[in-house]
Amino acid sequence: MAVALLLLTGIAAAVALAHMNNLLAYIVVAPGYLVQAWLFETHRALGGFGYQATMVGVSALVWTLVLLGLSRAVRFLLRLLPGPRAAE
Repeated sequence: MAVALLLLTGIAAAVALAHMNNLLAYIVVAPGYLVQAWLFETHRALGGFGYQATMVGVSALVWTLVLLGLSRAVRFLLRLLPGPRAAE
C-alpha cells in the first residue's frame, strides 16, 4: 500500500509542479520547495532535472508519510471504539 501511495503522490506532485499557478499545486509541492530553498541557501542547490526531482521526490515522500500516519491514527481510533453488541 505504501508503494502505491508513494507512486500516486509522486504523480500528483509532478502534475502540481507543472501547474504552479494555483494554491493547491503550491501546497502539494511545498515540502519539496522548502528543501530546495534550504539547498539553495547552503549552496548545494540542484538545477534542471535535479531541481524537479528534488521537488517531486521530497513532496511525494512527505505526503506519503502524512497520509500513512493519518490512516494509522484512524485505525487506532477506530480500534478504541466499542464493537457491536450482541442482541439481547
